[in-house]
Amino acid sequence: MKTNIASTASKPKQHKRRMRPRKNEIVLAAAERAFIEYGYAGVSVDSIAEKAGVSKRTVYSNFATKQVLYAEVIKKLCSEVVPPAIDQRSLDTNPEHTLLLKSVAFLEALYQPSQIAFYQTVVADSRQFPDAGKMMFDGPVMRTQHVFDDYFRNQAKLGLMQFPNIDLAGAQFVALLKINMHMSLMLNQPTSVSHRKLEEVARASIHLFLHGALKNSSQVRLPKK
Repeated sequence: MKTNIASTASKPKQHKRRMRPRKNEIVLAAAERAFIEYGYAGVSVDSIAEKAGVSKRTVYSNFATKQVLYAEVIKKLCSEVVPPAIDQRSLDTNPEHTLLLKSVAFLEALYQPSQIAFYQTVVADSRQFPDAGKMMFDGPVMRTQHVFDDYFRNQAKLGLMQFPNIDLAGAQFVALLKINMHMSLMLNQPTSVSHRKLEEVARASIHLFLHGALKNSSQVRLPKK
């Protein structure tokens, strides 16, 4: 039986087209670099267009104003830092393990050089443009706090945890996680942010938050005013 060469001939491989970044993504990436380097006041739409290799018209066709573009940069960086909501199925598991996974991931994202650089930029910008600080505070700062806050509230509803003031729990926990490390990085001080170091910090902070510092702390009550 003769083999049909035509039928068995290998078909030419179809190469997948590389997805080219869209114009708005190119502009956003250029704006992020520009804002980090020069701050809000030091950047013009013209300079962003030049850095992105597009026309000024292209920038405005994707982002109505420079402020909108700045807000989108904050939104993008926020999405890289804010941890996802803690799965409800984790509520009846080991809280130390659940919090450790979320906390280390959060700290690793928060301490990325680009994140620290942008925080520094926003702090400087907020003196002249308070709205810049508000966008950062309402974005990554409060959204991260809400993730942990929701977890603690659900734990309390299930009777698994109790807090002197549930409204402060999320903020207090995030503050314990960051210790003085975030401020050290903000001030450009040499600081180890290795995975091992962040896990060590997270474990200690979680233990202190869940168990306190006093022996037999369940029997100790703070004096009422």
